[in-house]
Amino acid sequence: MSSDTSHWGLLKFSEQKEIRLEWNGLRIRILKRESDLLLVEHRGDTRGGGIQLGADPESDFRRYAFEDPVEAIRVQPRTPNRPLVVQPLHPLRLAPKAKVDFYVSIPLDIQLSAGEKKSGEAIERIRGEILSDTWFGDLAGGVLCYAIKSRARRECPVIDSEITARALCKIEIHNQSTEQLHCSKFCLRLDHCHLWQSGSSLWTSPVHIRFNGNDQLSAIDYGEKAPSEAKDAKKIAEATEAPLRGLIRRTFAGLGNSLT
Repeated sequence: MSSDTSHWGLLKFSEQKEIRLEWNGLRIRILKRESDLLLVEHRGDTRGGGIQLGADPESDFRRYAFEDPVEAIRVQPRTPNRPLVVQPLHPLRLAPKAKVDFYVSIPLDIQLSAGEKKSGEAIERIRGEILSDTWFGDLAGGVLCYAIKSRARRECPVIDSEITARALCKIEIHNQSTEQLHCSKFCLRLDHCHLWQSGSSLWTSPVHIRFNGNDQLSAIDYGEKAPSEAKDAKKIAEATEAPLRGLIRRTFAGLGNSLT
């Protein structure tokens, strides 16, 4: 097992030529066999013991072959590869010109790469959690998303990203219109967010959503820096797409599934 205390970053193979990673509900085991790597994942209850293999243990692994022996694995978090549909803990009614901050715990993907360089050979991208598919929007202009069970809350939760493969996302919603915003769920797009480490927690870049009225699309601003709540934050993963300001997207679903 690797001697590193953190799952994230560069992990070198131990004398046993093995790296083990564990989060709630997910265990990953990587074995080194000369210039090959053998990888197995296990989902479910991760308490009490290692991964149980079959009668022919190596048949349970996925094999990756390289030109030269791999001395280390880089483990990096990634935001999900689709937008997320998020529900506030309570349906939101936001007065004209008012602002509100929400915090939501989001599941992460785990990117495994071979070698010590940050641009090392990609091995596999593993979902931290298996999420359900859902559709946001109408049939013509909607988008395929993941549904998450965690709710957007006014109070900032505490998560330990060494125990659970999740990050915190701070969302500011600003009603710039003259109408009341009714919101029972919203679409959260994270491909323009960096990921930051603050202590044992991971954070996305903050997201600022501007509601422009029921007959207008919303505008989204993505921060370049970590949120103020993430003290002494260090960037550990670049955004899939560069952060933008003023991205126009359909974002809110209110009572009766009206979309804005």
